[in-house]
Amino acid sequence: MHLLKTISTLFLVLVVCCWLADGVAADAPSSGEFGVMAWNIWHGGRKDGEIVGPKRVAEVIQRSEADIVCMQETYGSGEMIAEELGFHFQPRGTNCSILSRFPISEDISVFEPFKSVGGLIDLPGGKRVAVYSIWLPYDKEIWAQGTREGLDANAVQSACEASAADAKVLLAAIQSRLDSPKYAGVPIVVAGDFNSMSHLDYAETTRDQYAFAIQWPTSLEMIGAGFRDPYRELHPIVDRAADRTWTPRFPGQQQDRIDYTYYRGEPLIATASDVIDTHAEGFPSDHAALHTKFRWIDDLPKTKSLKLKVASYNIKRGQGNDGRVDLARTAEVLQKLKPDFVALQEVDERVSRSGNVNQAMELGKQLNMHPAFGSFMALDEGRFGMACLSKYPVRHVTSVVLPDGNEPRIALAVEVRLPGGESLMFVNVHFDWVDDDRYRFAQAECLRKYLDQLAIPYVLLGDFNDEPGSRTLELLSKGALEAKKPTGKRLTWSSTEPQMEIDFIFTAPIERWKVIMVDVIDETIASDHRPVIAELEFVGATDN
Repeated sequence: MHLLKTISTLFLVLVVCCWLADGVAADAPSSGEFGVMAWNIWHGGRKDGEIVGPKRVAEVIQRSEADIVCMQETYGSGEMIAEELGFHFQPRGTNCSILSRFPISEDISVFEPFKSVGGLIDLPGGKRVAVYSIWLPYDKEIWAQGTREGLDANAVQSACEASAADAKVLLAAIQSRLDSPKYAGVPIVVAGDFNSMSHLDYAETTRDQYAFAIQWPTSLEMIGAGFRDPYRELHPIVDRAADRTWTPRFPGQQQDRIDYTYYRGEPLIATASDVIDTHAEGFPSDHAALHTKFRWIDDLPKTKSLKLKVASYNIKRGQGNDGRVDLARTAEVLQKLKPDFVALQEVDERVSRSGNVNQAMELGKQLNMHPAFGSFMALDEGRFGMACLSKYPVRHVTSVVLPDGNEPRIALAVEVRLPGGESLMFVNVHFDWVDDDRYRFAQAECLRKYLDQLAIPYVLLGDFNDEPGSRTLELLSKGALEAKKPTGKRLTWSSTEPQMEIDFIFTAPIERWKVIMVDVIDETIASDHRPVIAELEFVGATDN
């Protein structure tokens, strides 16, 4: 009898252990960490069978160890999948739903039931997060084979205008719904199928991958509302094949990133964000799943300033004074500087003279920084211009068109997000180079107007092709703090026989900045300019 009872007990323990091994909900993550999956499961996940399809969906979720799933095209499969996982389930309409390992304490839904569902989720340790699963529409098919033939950038962008229009209304509704002391300090996650691409992907640096640089309005709406794109923050180098969520089932179609997890709220830090598109028996959806891991920081350290190392370097397309184009050598110079931000002038993008290399992208890879590029002109089937590299996530890039000189010119303005959430604008310049300063001063006047309308602090740096005391420098130094070089080490050109100081760094407004250190690096081979590096203190910033 005792033996039988012991055997029965052991059997029960074995069954429970097997259930715990198979069921995701059995083991909650440690307090402060959780994962969110955004996934359109394609007609309830039933394309491969009424039972086997949703079961595969559940298996993908289980293996990912996601804690919260923002699901689209739920279409009657949500209850089955949630039960398989042991998750809480909140539907709204037939399309969007939320599945959660943790209790969903309140329905905070807004907007149209088919396109959005919201839930206030109780995390371990008394923490709460507002989560929205969304689906946004599009106007025209631009992914199937042949559908983009003959279309220009404007036509491609217009196909996703409906997504941007709904995103704007949705964000306003979320803001209104959570505008109460009850939700103070509660971070927000908005995840799902946006049916639009991102301006952070379709950039000047990635024309070789996407053909167009497009300011997609949907992603601009999200970033403008203070939301962060953790996937792009954690993957600074755009790789169209690796990034795409549309579509693992139809590789012949346009492959794009159209599914996102955006978040807002300083207690949250994204630690990983990965595309999932495989299953041993066949992936069950035409959308890849996006799994993002978050860590909750209870006590964010607050400081009154943030130290930044910024550099300016005219790299002469990587061609050194030995006549050799060697971008690895350029990267080595930059790596030694250990900068947070670099403004680069004379940069080639797939130009034959420099080996058809996308130099901004390659330097970004070498330094693991976010690259941005702006083109002056087409050259040898490529483009010639300027670039920036940033340690901090890029929010937006603008090519400020300047009056033509002996060559076309732009200023490259890159808005970055600092750790505490504040935005900072870095403006990279390379003015006309001839002795007569008429063109150069006209370019400076145009840039001055741009700087005057900026609503955020800025760093202005680059190759000014003019010297201290010139009217160009006097105009642009007004209201700004110059990072002045040491008296005996001011000259930046040429690198072998320095004769002129023409590369500068300015910051504004003056009261937000302190200059800690400035140096001109004694580098004589990699370029005909010497790099300038400054350590700055951004006063009033928050460093976490």
